[in-house]
Amino acid sequence: MLSDHNIDEQPPGELPEHQVKELLMEVRHQTILHWNYRRLRSLPKQLLEEGSHIRHIYLKRNLLTFLPENLGSLAQLTYCYLHGNLLKALPDSIGDVTCLQVLDVGNNKITSLPHSLAKLTSLRSLVAVYNKITSFPKDLCRLRSLSVLMLSGNNITHLPEAIGGLTGLQGLYIDHNQLKELPRSLASLPMLTRISCCCNSLTHLPAVTFVSRPTIFFDDNPRINYLPFSIVHQFRAGESWDPVVMQTCGCFQDTALVNNTVHISPRRYAGDNTTPSLMLPPEINNVTVPTHGTVAIPSLRELCLRYIWREKNNPAKDYRKFKLNKLFSSINSTSLPSHLSDLIELGPIANCESPKCRMPIFTSASVIVLSVTVTARLYMEGNVVPSVVYFCSDHCAKTYMQQVKEMVDEFSVWFRNRLEQACNIILY
Repeated sequence: MLSDHNIDEQPPGELPEHQVKELLMEVRHQTILHWNYRRLRSLPKQLLEEGSHIRHIYLKRNLLTFLPENLGSLAQLTYCYLHGNLLKALPDSIGDVTCLQVLDVGNNKITSLPHSLAKLTSLRSLVAVYNKITSFPKDLCRLRSLSVLMLSGNNITHLPEAIGGLTGLQGLYIDHNQLKELPRSLASLPMLTRISCCCNSLTHLPAVTFVSRPTIFFDDNPRINYLPFSIVHQFRAGESWDPVVMQTCGCFQDTALVNNTVHISPRRYAGDNTTPSLMLPPEINNVTVPTHGTVAIPSLRELCLRYIWREKNNPAKDYRKFKLNKLFSSINSTSLPSHLSDLIELGPIANCESPKCRMPIFTSASVIVLSVTVTARLYMEGNVVPSVVYFCSDHCAKTYMQQVKEMVDEFSVWFRNRLEQACNIILY
């Protein structure tokens, strides 16, 4: 154990001579450096000069305020733990430590992550909890080997849709931030098993189907006042449909369901500013209700978006359509008006709930709202909450509601009973 004698009297950035000698001995004779709780204010230059063989370095709970610019000299470093220091930034040279697989910079004072981290193609775990980070760089969404991303306890308000590029991601931890929504592209990640987004400012959850069926923890998001039906359908625990078993502690504090009636508006509060309304994704600007009598047709823009999306993502196998498919596959942000290309890049906000349709939905939707009893555990008292069911058109919704009346499986019977007590919807 190294002595702390006179360490406070050392000039900033310098180490006592006896401490330098001891550290140097460790660098020369070991490949794993356990330097936790050493009160180090800086890294000894000998580490960078003679430490090219070092594989693991543990620097937790020191007094480091900066890292040197020539970190690339640690050519074989794979594990780097800097938890609990005084770092305000990471140098661009962190991207030169190309063998790095685990980087822990939690509990520092970092305000942003350097774009150079995108060069760490072997990085498997990035831990940056409890810093002052406000955003996650889009460039880092190219880290296909990244399996664990921990960003809890920061000031992040937005995650880029490009996060869908983290194809190896298994766990996303982003609790205690300021997120208002989750990127829909998370649903496309094939290996994702866990999303923890508790204690944010989420107003709604993604209504798209997750390909990997991850566990989602979203407790203590008081602004959430309804559940997309796709979430209920996919993430309920066990086999119970009545009630639905889900963890929703701290949500639904704005009671949007009153006398079996809900309000839907582009804003959370409308009219007299006292009636909570369901907060649909902001891209939705046209909502219809199939039970209101008249049948509405989606806008031309909505129909174009659906057609482009389906042709890009599900090209026909018919050789006669080869030229058409080639045209659609080449569509990008420069070949479409910005108001269309932006929506295509974000992807659909939901898919039609009719199993025989599954049409993507971008800006226009037909909705019904069911009242669903949600409980954390069977045989416990639950909450009755609204659940929004999306359809691509009024016609599709009416067709499906008619079909479900003829089905006898457990889900169809439950769904039919819910339809009979569907909520009244008031549109603003």
